[in-house]
Amino acid sequence: MRWFTNRSVKTKLVTSICIALVLAFGALLYSNIIQLHSLTLEKGELNTMLSADDASDVFQDKLTRLEASLKTMGQVLLDASNNGTFSRAEGVRLLEEELKRQPDLLAIYTLWEPNAFDGQDTANKNKELYDDNSGRYLPYLVREGNNILVEPLEYYSDPNSEDSQYYYLPKSTKRTYWSEPMEYKVNGKDIFLNSVTVPVLDKKGNFVAIVGADFSLDFLQKMTETLKPLGGYASIISEKGVFVSNGRYPDEINTQFANRPDKVEIWNKVLQGDYRHYAIDRNGAKVIRIFTPITIQGSDNRMYMQTTINEAVVLEEFNRSLVTTIVTAVVLLVILGLLVYVFVHLIVKQIAKVNQLSVRLAQGDFTGKLEVRNRDEIGSMTARLNEMMEKLRMTIKTVSDHSLSIGATSEQLTASAEQTGKAAELIAASIQEVAAGAESQRNDASETARTMNELAAGIDKIATSASELADSSQVVEKQTRDGNEFIQASVRQMAIVSDSVEESSRKIRQLNDKSEAISRFVGIISGISSQTNILALNAAIEASRVGEHGRGFAVVAEEVRKLAEQSNQAARQISELIQEILVEISAASLAMGQGALETERGVEAVENSGRIFASILEEMAGVNTQVSELSAASEQMSASVEEVTASVAQMEHIAEKSATNAQHVAAASEEQLATMEEVSAAASQLSNMVEELVALMSKFKT
Repeated sequence: MRWFTNRSVKTKLVTSICIALVLAFGALLYSNIIQLHSLTLEKGELNTMLSADDASDVFQDKLTRLEASLKTMGQVLLDASNNGTFSRAEGVRLLEEELKRQPDLLAIYTLWEPNAFDGQDTANKNKELYDDNSGRYLPYLVREGNNILVEPLEYYSDPNSEDSQYYYLPKSTKRTYWSEPMEYKVNGKDIFLNSVTVPVLDKKGNFVAIVGADFSLDFLQKMTETLKPLGGYASIISEKGVFVSNGRYPDEINTQFANRPDKVEIWNKVLQGDYRHYAIDRNGAKVIRIFTPITIQGSDNRMYMQTTINEAVVLEEFNRSLVTTIVTAVVLLVILGLLVYVFVHLIVKQIAKVNQLSVRLAQGDFTGKLEVRNRDEIGSMTARLNEMMEKLRMTIKTVSDHSLSIGATSEQLTASAEQTGKAAELIAASIQEVAAGAESQRNDASETARTMNELAAGIDKIATSASELADSSQVVEKQTRDGNEFIQASVRQMAIVSDSVEESSRKIRQLNDKSEAISRFVGIISGISSQTNILALNAAIEASRVGEHGRGFAVVAEEVRKLAEQSNQAARQISELIQEILVEISAASLAMGQGALETERGVEAVENSGRIFASILEEMAGVNTQVSELSAASEQMSASVEEVTASVAQMEHIAEKSATNAQHVAAASEEQLATMEEVSAAASQLSNMVEELVALMSKFKT
């Protein structure tokens, strides 16, 4: 850095401009390289995707044609089942012809629901080579070298088995099913197969059968090995991430794609719809992986065609362009560096002349002048410099002329500053007294405000208590009114009770009179019974005198006598009961009389209570009115105190503001005094400086 500081302007300019050019070209070159790299990769990705689409279209087309042929086969079998146009054996021959027509298939088959094909399942149990003990129509035709074998279809009885899903999934979903690679035993050999099965539905949409085809992974592997997009390779991956085929690494067939953490992340993104990825293959090379979904129309299943291309192949054109770009940039930088040196030399030549003139100016020589040759910025600067020198000559002359008058003015300024200082001292003393008075007024206002706040708080408490008392008096008034109403109801009820007691007493007196009448009637009956008894006795005596002829009359007389005695006895008992009743009635009458007396006293007491409650109600109404007036007066007093408090607070604020302003004025006065002292000192210094200036002006050459 010190080296750069001590260099000439030419060296600095050339070095700085060259560095700036290198940085600019470097940034531009880097930006272009990055953009070219991105465009090359995008182009490579596009070509890779086109190649991947072409490769997937081949496989997609095969699957589409296969599904179409299976659906056609299913429809033919369904029509034959509905119309009875051919037998089971003829259906097997039809399947055999289809298998011969499609050499890529390993096997073809159909499986019908019980009695759904011809209703003859019972008659076809173990009948032909393609029958089992269920009798269902389930022929399975498989290649064995150049021959085609026929046997019954297996792995369909257990709906929970993974091997049976080729049948049960199309049955439940009524959609085409594409199976994962699975190991099946075919002709006694374990073979990894892929299966495609399509459901067969009747006119009502009911499931009746499946028609399917198997093809080995060898067929897919051979087809994949023929696909080499941009020198790369293709592979087919199932929906569960299992390699169905791999054009470069056959040993990965039937293994998981996501067998490394980085590939697990890639596979998760593929399932989310992100089909373009940069990765490292198992040989450590950077590759581009393009995934293309492969679907079968009418099926929920899908597979993925992975197209893998080496990134270096894609970047071959970029690498060639990179070398050309760098060489071109270096040549341009050298040419620009030479041009910069020439232009800087021309510019610095004029600056050197200006530098020579500045040296003369530094020595106090203002008699020189530059020659203006160019009309550029340097020429303009030279002309302005000549003008500046001329103006400086005039200025120096003017300064010399005015320096003496400035000295006289400075002496007058010193005298004025001394007078102003004395006036400022007097103002400062007066303002201090004003500030002290304002401070005292502010303190008094603060004390008054505090007292008013305490008074306001007390009045607020009184107002609150008055409000609570008003509420309580209203509650008491309501309770008193309720009690008065209850007492009035009690008075009315006691009046009813008194009437009832009076009525009961009257009824008892009537009952006493009736009982006495009955007692008299019983006495009469008792007398009649005694006379009847005497008459019967006399009749018996007279009958005994008559003798035998009067015996019957004597018997009658005896019976009459007995009846008379019984009547007399009954009369005595009734009389005794009547006497007891009379005693009880007398006691009841006495009690009823006492009850009536007590009831009258109760009625009188209740009426007195009612009058007392009415009086209390009137008094409570008056108390309530007075409490309401007290509450209103307290609130009005509180509002007045708040207004007074606000006024006192405002007065305190004004006093505080006055004290502050007075302090500010005092401070300003002191500051003015200090300023006047500084002005006086400055005037003295100015006088000295004028003398020095005169001495300096004498050194310039004008």
